[in-house]
Amino acid sequence: MKLNPNSIIRPISASVMALLLMAGLNNLAMADNAAAFKDSIKTDSKVAEAKVAATNEADLSAKAPADEDFKKLDANKDGKVSLKEAVKDKALASQFDAADLNHDGMVSTDEYSSYKLASAAKVTDTAPATTTN
Repeated sequence: MKLNPNSIIRPISASVMALLLMAGLNNLAMADNAAAFKDSIKTDSKVAEAKVAATNEADLSAKAPADEDFKKLDANKDGKVSLKEAVKDKALASQFDAADLNHDGMVSTDEYSSYKLASAAKVTDTAPATTTN
């Protein structure tokens, strides 16, 4: 049996050309994806910065009134509110165990601020949406 070199070379060269073409297209697609990825990172970082700024503003605005309320509740001025002191605030007294995050029987200023933020978030989540026509 005699082999024709053209019958072997043509399919191999066609396959090699197809692979090179696909590799070139793949590189082009990867370059587009890399550019899109860089753009998305820039956008995501801007969104993250905006969220951090909004969170910091919310923390500061919620912390100031919480500090004043905490000072009113802290009768013995030890920097913590006990359950006896918490009875002045019915909402806190009913949620005292949830507000006492480390379960030491006292609510610290940080725990009280977290409690106030959580209760403010619940109020906003449960408030009915207003519609304008």
